[in-house]
Amino acid sequence: MMEQRIGTVDKLKIVSLVEDSPRYDSYLKGCNGISFWLEVTSGDIHRNILFDVGPVAEPVIYNAKKLNLKLSEVDMIVLSHCHFDHTAGLAGVIPEIGHEVPTFGHPDIFRPNFTLKPEFMNYAMVGENRRESIEQLGGYFILTKSPIEPIPGLMVTGEVERTTDFEETGSVSCFTIDAEGNLVPDNLKDDYSIVINLKDRGIVIITGCGHAGPVNIIKHSIKISGVDKLEGIIGGFHLLQAGQERIDLTIEELKEFKPRWIAPMHCTGVIPTAKIALAFKSEFREIHAGDIINLP
Repeated sequence: MMEQRIGTVDKLKIVSLVEDSPRYDSYLKGCNGISFWLEVTSGDIHRNILFDVGPVAEPVIYNAKKLNLKLSEVDMIVLSHCHFDHTAGLAGVIPEIGHEVPTFGHPDIFRPNFTLKPEFMNYAMVGENRRESIEQLGGYFILTKSPIEPIPGLMVTGEVERTTDFEETGSVSCFTIDAEGNLVPDNLKDDYSIVINLKDRGIVIITGCGHAGPVNIIKHSIKISGVDKLEGIIGGFHLLQAGQERIDLTIEELKEFKPRWIAPMHCTGVIPTAKIALAFKSEFREIHAGDIINLP
């Protein structure tokens, strides 16, 4: 029997604040990126968390108002990784929060990150989203490679162990500059997820892009939490560039964890999402901007 290393959450509300497309007939705004609003109740503690902030602040602010969510009530922010479609809204969101707010992420989250095909494109936290700019706006950073539990029952994964051979390291053609000034492939070790241990149900895993691979993320989440029962997993699985063999192997492995529900989003890709829907049937959840999951 595993030793539980994480507290317990009594209630969890997940709001898809920003996603590639809005919920049908919702009149919300969609854009290529992700932002989740999480409400966590653990005993007498009630906290609101923003997990990622999308590529621009405007749809985050607009959708929050339409959904009656007050950004001024955000207690903390978690950034899944450096890519602009998850972080570039930060400089516009911080003033809306209006108070000092801790922001969790990887120590290398401000490194150079870019693609070269078909030409140079910057994916990094630059311009108004540089560290010094965000700190001037009232944000401050808690940057660690290790798992951290800022709220009882809620953990940030830290660097995810990559032990699954078919999950390509990084799974996106990004580059960075190393300490010696050399151009090197970027394996996106800053890919973080959130793990929430829901009382009597098991862990809920919330991913950003899932560059570490959904199977690796689940295995790592079980290891750091000490909880091997999977309630559900939601977020990007980053399979849109994957071949059919990897997609099929991923689905086979995911089924072994027996989640109560599974909600692939954002960068998962149309064909992988359809195959997951067919494989999981009633456990599959289709999530767009504006959709809400209340647990329990």
